[in-house]
Amino acid sequence: MFTYRIRALCLVFASLCCAAGAHARDTDYPSKPVKLVVPYAPGGPTDLVGRSLAAALARRLGQPVVVENKAGAGGVIGTSSVVNAAPDGYTLLLGLQGPITINPALTKVPYDPFRDLVAVRMIATAPMILMASKKSGIRTVGEITARAKAGAAGLNIGSSGTGTLPHVAAELVKHETGANLVHVPYKGAGPALIDLHAGHIDLLFTDLQVGLPYVQAGQVTALATTAPDRLPMLPNVPTLAESGLGNMRLAGWYGVFAPQGASADVLSQLDRAIDGVFRDEAFMQTLANQGSKPSTLSGPKFVEFLRGEYDQWSRLGRSITIKMD
Repeated sequence: MFTYRIRALCLVFASLCCAAGAHARDTDYPSKPVKLVVPYAPGGPTDLVGRSLAAALARRLGQPVVVENKAGAGGVIGTSSVVNAAPDGYTLLLGLQGPITINPALTKVPYDPFRDLVAVRMIATAPMILMASKKSGIRTVGEITARAKAGAAGLNIGSSGTGTLPHVAAELVKHETGANLVHVPYKGAGPALIDLHAGHIDLLFTDLQVGLPYVQAGQVTALATTAPDRLPMLPNVPTLAESGLGNMRLAGWYGVFAPQGASADVLSQLDRAIDGVFRDEAFMQTLANQGSKPSTLSGPKFVEFLRGEYDQWSRLGRSITIKMD
């Protein structure tokens, strides 16, 4: 009996030590490099924001934050890798509309963003720009509509991937103007911009940060932006609303997500670190360069925002045919 009690006490003591050790590991987070998965190809707007964010987070966490690009399926592949990662805070996702709210609302994906991911905090909102190749000869959004009414041949419109915000925006332009637009998906905005410049596609929506240099160099034509007001860096470029597409007020966003199951301690420390990046001059300059505005939505308010978006895209999918494959 005495031996049994000793063994029982030893087991209790060991379990308490393990629990204490686990707590210590959480409060000591991070004790090794953190991986930030960017679900798009290098060189695009999401990648640029991800790398700037990683550098800013590293300065606050005291550990390297390594960007890992996992492109494909409109961001679904990279997002799935985070869903399946250990929920220890060492694998994070730079999420955005495509894989978080658009794809799940319009097609089957191998995860539930509300069940399988923790929405830590929104980082920023970002306007897009609609551009035309010089070869197309298109100079305004109105000319797209005019071509449609004249029965002109179809136009190719690229995107950074099937199910991304640029893809949905393209389908909305098609719906609103009646134009015959053929969607051409790419693995990121970088390859799409190269083909736009070369005249292999006629139109493209992309984030301002990546498209702006092409516009400023006169290599493509800026038709409109998705911002609610004209942007200081493009004062002569109208908004979509000014161009007659008043219902199309689209802006992208970036947010940090962790696998479901991450401890409260880890999430709290991540939230504090992310809060610090808004005082990081280099990161804030990155946002300013692309016309983005910082956002501090977190916790329940961020989830509420995401659910609202998910519902919006679900309604859109019932009124507009969007091929996701």
